[in-house]
Amino acid sequence: MTNKDKFFKIALIVAIILLIILIYLSFIGKTTAIKNPYYAVYLRTGDMYFGKISQFPKFTLSDVWFLQASMNEQGGVDVLKFSNAIFGPVDKMEINTDNIVWTAKLRDDSQVVKFIQGEIQQTAPATVPETLPETVPETLPENEAPIE
Repeated sequence: MTNKDKFFKIALIVAIILLIILIYLSFIGKTTAIKNPYYAVYLRTGDMYFGKISQFPKFTLSDVWFLQASMNEQGGVDVLKFSNAIFGPVDKMEINTDNIVWTAKLRDDSQVVKFIQGEIQQTAPATVPETLPETVPETLPENEAPIE
């Protein structure tokens, strides 16, 4: 056996070992179940979305949820499913990274995560009450008429 053949065999064995290590390392993080894969994504427009991030080949958010001002008397915000919007989008959103201000991993004990995962048992959208006092009086003084 020549030196060239020995070098080729050694290089082939090293390449196979490195390939096995690479495959092992790429799957090691995926073997454990991810309890909370959700992130918050805040855009330049002031919109905030929640979902599962994928960055290849494009920045994509799936299982998308968003905040909307609540229409009930208590105020606050509702957490709504993006695919339930009136214009009927799919449950996936490709976002231009130039429009992203920040992203943040949501904690397991986040109210949004609990709502999304169905741990909060309610049929209506999750409402987060406002902490500011209401500035509009419920009734007008007798001498004032409503502005039309």
